[in-house]
Amino acid sequence: MSKLVSSLLLLVIIFLGWKNFALIQEKFAAPCEKPITYSIGTFDTRFNLSRSDFLLAVKQAEKLWEEPLGRELFSHVSEKPKLAVNLVYDYRQEVTEELDQIEDVVRGDEATYKSLEARYEILKREQEALKANYDARVSAFNHNNARYEQMVALWNASDRSSQTQFTELEVARRDLEQEVKTLKTVEAQLNAAVREINSLVNNLNRLARQLNLKVREYNTIGASRGETFAGGTYTSDESGERIDIFEFKNHEKLVRILAHELGHALGLDHVDDPQAIMYYLNEDEAERLTEADLTALKTLCKMN
Repeated sequence: MSKLVSSLLLLVIIFLGWKNFALIQEKFAAPCEKPITYSIGTFDTRFNLSRSDFLLAVKQAEKLWEEPLGRELFSHVSEKPKLAVNLVYDYRQEVTEELDQIEDVVRGDEATYKSLEARYEILKREQEALKANYDARVSAFNHNNARYEQMVALWNASDRSSQTQFTELEVARRDLEQEVKTLKTVEAQLNAAVREINSLVNNLNRLARQLNLKVREYNTIGASRGETFAGGTYTSDESGERIDIFEFKNHEKLVRILAHELGHALGLDHVDDPQAIMYYLNEDEAERLTEADLTALKTLCKMN
């Protein structure tokens, strides 16, 4: 019996020793030698993002690092991950969403402003052509009216017996009356065009003021959040390793932020290339590694 207990005790010691050795081996494993296991940890639904879509973004981010090397650097697991990837909603995302709403309003107002501005330019040209036509008609009317008055004076000075002269007077009179009607119609059209233009100008001025207010509000909110707050962080402390994602504007930005923090999880530092994934600011849109990223990755993985 005592031999059995001793054997069991020896097996336990061997097992515990092997387990501790495995943990030590994992802790001091060379970079890129063994995939970093991860799972989704804290997940806040206020981002209006499904868990599956978030996981998809993480997988897209890990592929950015894995595909250039043809090596598995990360592995999604359901239990006992080395790394937790968390989605944490706080003031940063609230500010981003508020700024997005203001941007939408500004874009809508800008589109309306440009549409009204284009309409104004068309109406202005039409009004100018109408005014030129009206002025020319008035000038012609005044000339014809002066000629008619001369014809009337000659008629009155004659014996008023010429049928031809009388007919010419009647034709001139009827032409002048018709031209007065035409001038009144053109004048009404001109006044209507002027009223529409004035209305457009009022709307353009109102929109311009609104745009300036919205831009001022956008700048104020943007300044209050600060230019350097991070969309995500990688942390390694006594509680373990974790990536916390706080803010992103769209799916592409989310993937880049995740890729940046996964790079830190691998052991990468920031690089100087503004287009790089590992640049300290998430400025670029492209979902790819730059030469600076690749050089840092290959150096870390001892593949140079």
